[in-house]
Amino acid sequence: MDALRQLAVTLSMAACGFTAVRSSGLAGGPSVADAAGGAFAPGRTLLSLDTGAFLVWIPIYLGLLAYTVFQWWPSQRRSPRQRRMGWLAAASMLLNAAWLLAAQAGSVGLTFLAMLALLPALAAAVHILNLWPDASRGDSLLVDAPMGLYLGWIMAAAGANAAIWLAARQVRFGDATVWAVLAVAAISYAGAAAAMSGRGRMSVALGLGWALAWLVAGRWAGEPHSVPVAVAAGFGCFFVLVCALARRFQVEHHERLSLRRGYPLFVLTPPPS
Repeated sequence: MDALRQLAVTLSMAACGFTAVRSSGLAGGPSVADAAGGAFAPGRTLLSLDTGAFLVWIPIYLGLLAYTVFQWWPSQRRSPRQRRMGWLAAASMLLNAAWLLAAQAGSVGLTFLAMLALLPALAAAVHILNLWPDASRGDSLLVDAPMGLYLGWIMAAAGANAAIWLAARQVRFGDATVWAVLAVAAISYAGAAAAMSGRGRMSVALGLGWALAWLVAGRWAGEPHSVPVAVAAGFGCFFVLVCALARRFQVEHHERLSLRRGYPLFVLTPPPS
């Protein structure tokens, strides 16, 4: 089963990488921004992100590739955390590929369904990493960091995808600005909770913070212009980063105390507030 899991992760990464190149327009066919009548183009909704925001996919894909190689190391084959989150990592990459294919096919509804499955898959993977903390620097850099960055970005992308789906179906619930601000607040709160899990996940905060920073730029200086959404996104970015840093400081403080008192670190590592 371990070899099967490793192979599944590898094939999923290959599918994810292939669809990413294909959907960029470099290998023929429409890019995601041009597909579905421009539904995914920057500025389509109040939660849509500018083009520059998608540069985050470079470190995400590189991180997933590094993780795929790392999970083949002999020490990782029977790793408890790999056994429990490897299948979720594979599922997340396949769902990402499915999202890209659905977007290129012009089906906004299918992209929304793929996102609804992708977000909990990533959240479950990071939860498993919290239950089985990293045992080495390699684990931290090649497993926790890419999965956390991936989750943080997808949180923002899920909100944008929901807004695009509602716009495509011409569904309105009153003032769009109010709902956009509420959505940003909900995403920021969820991101802060994820960033404060475990020992503090800066990668989650950075992934979401990057998206929110670009949302600030888009709503402040771009179209559609919305100062309330820009302010909400700016506060959300600050809030998520501060929460992650505070959690990391809290854990490291308790670890230093435990070392001074000669207690095992896991005894005094505090739960999230």
